Amino acid sequence: MRVSVSLAATVFTALASSAPASKEPQNKTAAAEQCHGINGPVLENNFPDPSLFYTNDTWYSFGTFNGQDLQVAQSNNLESGWSKIRPDHRILAINESTWAGKRVNSTYGIWAPDVFQRSDNKYVMYFSAYEKAPENKTKPHCIGAALSESITGPYHPINTFKQCNETGVIDPSWFKDPSTNKQYIVYKTDRPKVYLELREVASKGANESVQFAGHAHKLLKMHEQGFSDGYNLEAPSLFKRGDIYFLAYSTHYYGDGSYNVEYATAKSVLGPYKRVKTPLLETTDEFGCSLVGPGSASFLRSPCGDEEKAKVIFHGLKEPIKPMRRQLYTASVKVNGTKLYIEKS
Repeated sequence: MRVSVSLAATVFTALASSAPASKEPQNKTAAAEQCHGINGPVLENNFPDPSLFYTNDTWYSFGTFNGQDLQVAQSNNLESGWSKIRPDHRILAINESTWAGKRVNSTYGIWAPDVFQRSDNKYVMYFSAYEKAPENKTKPHCIGAALSESITGPYHPINTFKQCNETGVIDPSWFKDPSTNKQYIVYKTDRPKVYLELREVASKGANESVQFAGHAHKLLKMHEQGFSDGYNLEAPSLFKRGDIYFLAYSTHYYGDGSYNVEYATAKSVLGPYKRVKTPLLETTDEFGCSLVGPGSASFLRSPCGDEEKAKVIFHGLKEPIKPMRRQLYTASVKVNGTKLYIEKS
């Protein structure tokens, strides 16, 4: 979900309380010229909860698939040319997990992956999946981690790394603070008490990124600061520009036009975070195309190192009220102090 460690200022990804993607047998790409400022849809397949990663002159995005595994797409150009790879979908070896389990007549519920590269050049994937439960019982989602020698997998679960609670934890995203080199995981806790939380992970050694190094800190609570978040507050993505930390997230229902991308700012990674009134992305036709329900965004520092820009990837609905058709979009984001803007072409 981002540039290699030296370039990464963030990421994240996510879906929250959302249905898994349906199986798509072939790639369907679209011309980026359909929109202006917004690129896309760059992939018309159902590709929800995209993460963003850049390495070796190639862009990668990992997304939710069918609950049993994940999907990955790549491009040499962020604005166009995206195609799905790994048609076998053997990306995450979830059967090696000691804590994840299928629900009765269902799947592992694997959602919203985030991928990055740590200092030993191994690739780390954060993911969410159902916790294993006794027969005829169910348990909610937990967050786990997996390692791979290859960007496209297979990723092997680290069974000692697990974040759970009584109601569920989803939408994990990694962040490395450029000021301290400390690493964190940011995620969403599920209903009835919906929070975006941050927890430090190991920043060096054999357990880098896959061992907790501190307690969880609550960053935002749903419906706080005079905001009405509708159905949800989810899909956090954290990055820093200058002295400002930007916490992006989605609100409302992922399956209709109310879904959006909002953000909050802070002077400290632990907050307090002040929410910004104007969404960064929402249902609109101002880009010369119909953008419906954009959300679950993942941010990445520009490969050229431009501190005044960030790259973003997100999904949008092909049609209103059809959440099983979430298409892939990209854009450049202009950073101006504590404000974010889509850079229009």
